[in-house]
Amino acid sequence: MGASLLGGASTRQRSATSTARVRNIRRGEPSSMAMNADHGISPTDLLLHVAGATARDGERLLARFGASIDWRSRSTDEWMAAGLAPRLTQRLKCLLAGPEPEREAERCERDGVLLVSWRHADYPAALRVLHRPPVLLSVRGRWPPPSPALAMVGARAATAYGRSAACRLAGATARAGVGLVSGLARGIDRFAMEAALDAGGHVVAVLGNGLRIAHPRENRALQDRIAQEGTLISEFPLLQRPDRWTFPRRNRIIAALSVAVLVVEAGRRSGALITAAHGLELGLEVWAVPGPIDSPTSEGANRLLRDGAAPVLDEQGLLRLLLGESAAQGNANASTRDPDPLLAVLGQRTLTGDQLAAELDQSIGKLRARLMALELEGRVAGLPGDRWTARGRG
Repeated sequence: MGASLLGGASTRQRSATSTARVRNIRRGEPSSMAMNADHGISPTDLLLHVAGATARDGERLLARFGASIDWRSRSTDEWMAAGLAPRLTQRLKCLLAGPEPEREAERCERDGVLLVSWRHADYPAALRVLHRPPVLLSVRGRWPPPSPALAMVGARAATAYGRSAACRLAGATARAGVGLVSGLARGIDRFAMEAALDAGGHVVAVLGNGLRIAHPRENRALQDRIAQEGTLISEFPLLQRPDRWTFPRRNRIIAALSVAVLVVEAGRRSGALITAAHGLELGLEVWAVPGPIDSPTSEGANRLLRDGAAPVLDEQGLLRLLLGESAAQGNANASTRDPDPLLAVLGQRTLTGDQLAAELDQSIGKLRARLMALELEGRVAGLPGDRWTARGRG
């Protein structure tokens, strides 16, 4: 697999290169499936992307025809002999006769969308092990995605209890310096992402539609905010409308970009359980927030707990799972030996992370690590808006 040298290229630079390369499809110029810094996105990958194929299909073409052969001139029977599905071969045949791949590249260039190929060095390694890895990712915002990151998912029809739990836990996750990955659906997804952004966290929204589409419509402002402050990802072309099959498909990406999956509130047939199942397949831990036994929106989460998921009862419990028990104990022991200057500065006041960093003359990253440890010990409490207070203070 060729490695790209484009990891540091700007969105516009890579998209412009993509447009120029795709025009070669219409001109009949030969294309190589090997990637390097001069080639950007290959016409093959863009064709597969628009056709709804995966990186496995790209691997099949490479194995059958090699890197230097123009597979597009071969018959559809030969494509199927390489392992491509019949419906995909028909879709590819139609696309080769039309302008859609070129138009997709031009739309990405106009919108400032970064295209990340499975051949690029900055393609997330965790996605490569999926059964059906995306052939391309369309990205707006910060890249690469944060590591580590926690997947937080749950019910669209969230209750007040679920909303409160999502906001508290997402805020604690962000203040701990851990990224948050979700799907930007109504309910838990939205509440968690808003809370994480308000706490200064890096949020990754994996969409079940193209990046030009806001779904649901009321999430348009939040989607734009994430593009500015976090990361928007889609494996679909920009104009792909949401459909029943697109949401389950994107859930595997949510899980793969995370170190664990936390289900805050979920009914018996919630899509959040699909994300949890993908997490288990990838060897991730699955955690869940217990809910009332008579609440339909907690039935799925409670069943996960029955089947062995770790319960998350509060912010401290979540941080212990994220940080690890031994590391948490080490931080607790260290705090008992020496007075903490952060607590001395905080005193009776409620301050933001930026205010604390300025008064302590510390980097925000170092400060957040210490705040995480103190919150784990129960000595400080995080409040909305990235505000902090000593535990027991106002």
